[in-house]
Amino acid sequence: MPKLNETDWATIGKVVAPFGIHGEVKVLSLTDIPNRFAELEVIYLGSDHIPYPIKSVRPYKGDMVVLKLAGIEDATTVETIRNLDLSIPLSQLAPLPPDSYYQHDIIGLEVVTIDGQNVGKIVNIMVTGSNDVYIIKGKVAGREILIPAIKDVIKQVDLIHKMMYIEPMKGLLDDVEIVSNAEEEDEQSVETADS
Repeated sequence: MPKLNETDWATIGKVVAPFGIHGEVKVLSLTDIPNRFAELEVIYLGSDHIPYPIKSVRPYKGDMVVLKLAGIEDATTVETIRNLDLSIPLSQLAPLPPDSYYQHDIIGLEVVTIDGQNVGKIVNIMVTGSNDVYIIKGKVAGREILIPAIKDVIKQVDLIHKMMYIEPMKGLLDDVEIVSNAEEEDEQSVETADS
């Protein structure tokens, strides 16, 4: 089987601890899809994406599941994989409804207002009870800017060009210095002239 590139993986869980003495693994589920692990035959462990066939799955408390993986027979072996991520190839991700995106699609997008002002780049996503909040590293002084992931603000997501276009609500960016594209071009031409 050919090795997939790192960008071809999606993390769906994290090994938390052993469960009992027979090699079962307590896993924090990082997916919103119920029974996600039960639908899989193989899970990939760690940054090397080592495949482990799944022998059994059962729900545990909250966002936890208990997995039994082939080749892991005792709690001591589980300790060697503690805190490792559990991943699947992107090709195995479930299709999403229109205007829905996976987190790995959103992180890294450049955020621009609909009137052309560059706000910054999305560096993280804060999951809240009602809607996600995008954490943006601002263009000016690397300041953090928080943008709610709601249709009133997010106007277009262009995954091909890695862009997100927003229409800020009144007060959302009032105290934030943002750079218009024209100012950016002026700054770049000044830097080029000085070189």
